[in-house]
Amino acid sequence: MDTTALTIAALAIALLAAAAAVVVVVRSPGALTWRSLVIPLGVLGVASAIAVVPTALAAPTSRAFSTFHLAYLVGGIALPAVGVVLLVGGAVRGARWPVWVVAVALVLPGPITWYGTHVAPYRLGVERAEVELPAARAGSDPVRVGVLADLQTTHVTSYEERAVTKLLGLRPDIIVIPGDVFQGSDRQFRQELGALRRLLGRLEAPGGVYAVRGDADHGDRLDQLVVGTDIEILDYEVVSTTVGDRTVRLGGNKLYWAPPPAVAMRDELMASKPGDIRILVSHRPDVVLLLPPDSGVDLTVSGHTHGGQIALPILGPIVTFSRVSRSVARGGLHDVDGNEIFVSSGVGMVRMDAPQVRLLTRPAVGLIVLR
Repeated sequence: MDTTALTIAALAIALLAAAAAVVVVVRSPGALTWRSLVIPLGVLGVASAIAVVPTALAAPTSRAFSTFHLAYLVGGIALPAVGVVLLVGGAVRGARWPVWVVAVALVLPGPITWYGTHVAPYRLGVERAEVELPAARAGSDPVRVGVLADLQTTHVTSYEERAVTKLLGLRPDIIVIPGDVFQGSDRQFRQELGALRRLLGRLEAPGGVYAVRGDADHGDRLDQLVVGTDIEILDYEVVSTTVGDRTVRLGGNKLYWAPPPAVAMRDELMASKPGDIRILVSHRPDVVLLLPPDSGVDLTVSGHTHGGQIALPILGPIVTFSRVSRSVARGGLHDVDGNEIFVSSGVGMVRMDAPQVRLLTRPAVGLIVLR
């Protein structure tokens, strides 16, 4: 079920539940009591439960994503609609305190979901981190690694242009793109190919621009996107570049971390000369769990988790789709068994039938300085 159908379903649920609340208010002989809540909330619950079945069955990519998207829309549209009717009804008819409490609680998700949909996903920031290199990698020139993770767009807008501009403004020596550049239909891809190439063509850095494939980079899409750009795709291979007086070796993990070519790539990276800086680039952060403790890889850079995309105070991300700990998946620089990993919160959002929302997970480009 596409996002338009999900929105229509949520609006229908909102109308039914709000109509039930209006009937209750109109027919109430006096002040609204807690019993006045039973019918509208019951209609809301039943209608939502019924809508879940076709939503799950028609899901184009994930039943969980579609169901969660419907729940998000119901929370942002239907609950506030019922809450507003109860608040107005309470003001006209009078209401007991439980009705006021529930009505206010029902209205609150409205502004929260509006903010999460229309404001938070575009409050682009910069994630910064510093890594102290071992003495064997000593040099006078620090290495600035820029990160553009999970652009995950369906079409190029001023927001994507702003992300590239912000990244280039950080003056990185090397730029890495840990996958998930585009997520949309084949028709959308054909329509946006030129604009995406122009966008990616703006990326340049003295030490090079390197990309790995992510979950959304189906088939040869990434290969098509980098045509005419300075971007080099690393498919289970290690390359060398020079930044000032430093030699940097970059290993690219092609999405999956267990196949023999992935193991061979990591072994080659770990076997680099003692003075070479070693950077492992992988879409999914799970690859760090396969590195031996104190592996000698100076930095792993990944994306994939979007910082959870939706996080709760204290509890953190609701879901991460990764085997790394929730604290690591939340984003930023972490030490995992003596191996430094930087997990970017990403620039974009999950598309298709997933709710396109961010809450307490600000999008960002990244800059890691290795000294």
